[in-house]
Amino acid sequence: MAAQSQQSKLLEETTIVDTDVHLSISPKEVAEYTDEPFRSHMVNEGYSPLPSSGWDRNLRGKIEHYSVKSPEDVQETLCEEFGIDHPILNATSKLTRLPQTDLAVHLQSAYNDFLLDQYLDEYDHFYGLASLATQDPEKAAEELDRLGDEKQIVGAYIATTGPNPPLGDPSYDVIYEAAEDNDLHIGYHGSGGAFMFEFPRQNQAFEKFIEVHTAAHTWSQMMTLTSLIVNGTPVKFPDLNFTFLEAGIGWIPMMMFRLNKEYSIRRSEAPLLEKSPEEYIREFYFASQPIGESNDPKHMQQLIEIVGADSLAFATDYPHWDFDHPEALDKHLRAYFTAEEREKVLYKNAAEAFGLRL
Repeated sequence: MAAQSQQSKLLEETTIVDTDVHLSISPKEVAEYTDEPFRSHMVNEGYSPLPSSGWDRNLRGKIEHYSVKSPEDVQETLCEEFGIDHPILNATSKLTRLPQTDLAVHLQSAYNDFLLDQYLDEYDHFYGLASLATQDPEKAAEELDRLGDEKQIVGAYIATTGPNPPLGDPSYDVIYEAAEDNDLHIGYHGSGGAFMFEFPRQNQAFEKFIEVHTAAHTWSQMMTLTSLIVNGTPVKFPDLNFTFLEAGIGWIPMMMFRLNKEYSIRRSEAPLLEKSPEEYIREFYFASQPIGESNDPKHMQQLIEIVGADSLAFATDYPHWDFDHPEALDKHLRAYFTAEEREKVLYKNAAEAFGLRL
């Protein structure tokens, strides 16, 4: 009990930025920010315009689900109970998976206005990521220009499940240019299961949620990272930061080493690169959640060392059922890393990734 109290005290004394906090927004709530004909769709009891899935996510009621339905929920649970100083909120909008482009484009502004009005205006220590519909890159860029003066909007939220072509394709450069021009940064978010996309878009004939939830987030992030590197996106936009959310970090060493090998053989297919893929990847940021569970705690130490304390940023993924409490990561940081490295992971890297002035 004394040890637990000491751990809580250490967290209370440390600034913490949470890079991945999800709002629980119903279609009816966001309908106020939409126009016809879309508003009628949003309030229709028999129709949801947003993608869903048939997976048994709460394991027949055995897994407790939480929700964030007000700014007070964020303040009371994350900030006061968990000790989060600066939550970075996203609308969990899933817009990249909508098959109807005009609806997706309309909803990106609606979700962003909702986020500003209902959450960011209430607490000045909250930050937010702007939802984007990548189906129309020009409109997505215009949305970033519209939000460029909003001080609490610090980046863009792009779901990596759904975009076709992958997000390093030059057709998206207009989005990255707008983000860079407005001092906004990119948060790529993995997800698990809504529509049956072709591999690796999603389910890949999985029959159980444990299968898709194990693999899907990482698949979409691996595809995105590969596309960014091969197409030279970080070379074209050197002032833009890229953060990968909700895929953990176990996949990153494999991608660094695999891309290094491929690039050593096929440099002509990635002509914009000026250094090895690993060097670019080490300039990206990776959110910690889900931390994962190793039978040997030292393996987590080794994994963080390979990825690098300069690249890891803390995230809870609250209020999702598998969210990580700050202590889940901090116990590894305290055991194996310096005080300076711990501070980088808990808040300094996130502040750098999204340009926060703390």
